[in-house]
Amino acid sequence: MVGEVIMAFDLKKFSSVLNPNKIEFSKSEQKVHDFVVANPLQVVYESLSSIAAKICVGEATVVRYFKKLGYSNFTNFRMAVYKNYENLHVANDSPFVDNICENMIEVINTTKENLNMNNIEEASRLMLNSKYVLIAGMGISHTSALDMFTKCLRIGLPAIVIDDSHFNYMYMAVAESKDMVCLLYSFSGETEEIINIAKRCKEKNIKVIAISNYLNSTLYNYADVFLQTKGFENDINGGFFSSKLSQLFISDVLITNCALKDENKTHTYNQLVTNSVIK
Repeated sequence: MVGEVIMAFDLKKFSSVLNPNKIEFSKSEQKVHDFVVANPLQVVYESLSSIAAKICVGEATVVRYFKKLGYSNFTNFRMAVYKNYENLHVANDSPFVDNICENMIEVINTTKENLNMNNIEEASRLMLNSKYVLIAGMGISHTSALDMFTKCLRIGLPAIVIDDSHFNYMYMAVAESKDMVCLLYSFSGETEEIINIAKRCKEKNIKVIAISNYLNSTLYNYADVFLQTKGFENDINGGFFSSKLSQLFISDVLITNCALKDENKTHTYNQLVTNSVIK
């Protein structure tokens, strides 16, 4: 394909990094290993349950496999697979701009195809019924959180955005479950600061809406409502931005669904915000 990104998987490097000693796999675990070698991209972008279903083995078998290789969880194993891609390049007969564009279009379409509107409705209900929304994200995810913060203000939904764990502790100390809902952004679902926020929310019976990429992540287990993104992280060929793009798409769907519940209120607050900016 013209302009195709070529990602060669170095099995020798992969094996040496995971474990220097020869590993004996059971018959089922060998099936997992063969699948990993033959389909590394699926390991990077799909969930543990999805992979287990495709191989026709139990999820426990997949867990045993990556634990034999020295990994405590599937996210760490997935990242190890990803980091062992090599020779990443773009064919010279097509501008790399085309690849970036194609990647972004694919991310939006894939996110849309996997969108769960029941979860969008439930997240909207929680946000609209709360006195304010606490929004948090770290790193690139913080920029998505900031974007959502401005969107909330434009439809008259009180919100607070934080990217500092100390500020979070202060807010959580005085927060009450009936007043607040928490909207958390994390691509991996394993960001330490975000997991700590989710834990504190659970301790205070505060509802958690999570926007994240992986169903088998720690954040998924703390979420009352989980909105799954379908991005991938890679700083070449537009991948680095794709995870953020998927988050922004989910955010737009969510806030638009909230806005449509009361269009008159949305128009009023949108006009107020616009007027305050242009004065």
